[in-house]
Amino acid sequence: MPMSATTTQHINARNDPDLLDRFIAAAEQAHVDDASRWVQANMGRLVTIDVADGQSVADVHAYAHDIREQHIAATPPRPGANLGAVTDAQLAAAIAVVLPAAPSGA
Repeated sequence: MPMSATTTQHINARNDPDLLDRFIAAAEQAHVDDASRWVQANMGRLVTIDVADGQSVADVHAYAHDIREQHIAATPPRPGANLGAVTDAQLAAAIAVVLPAAPSGA
């Protein structure tokens, strides 16, 4: 069977704890004895199986991973960590205003 997922993509799918939980649940629903042990023992093979038009679980996982990474990269940082939103100069200006008014030793 041809595989298009890279080894890194394979590792990412194989080691994804959410995917592992879902495989275990699916195995339990399929009445696999000792589903957790069985899935863990077969996870590497499970992610290589052709599941849709020549794509493996690792392939579709890699696609979803890439889409998520693009979304994260396009998401601005949290406001307090965003140096472009709240600049160091603005922080210094606020400190300069409050500092002279602060009680001694505060």
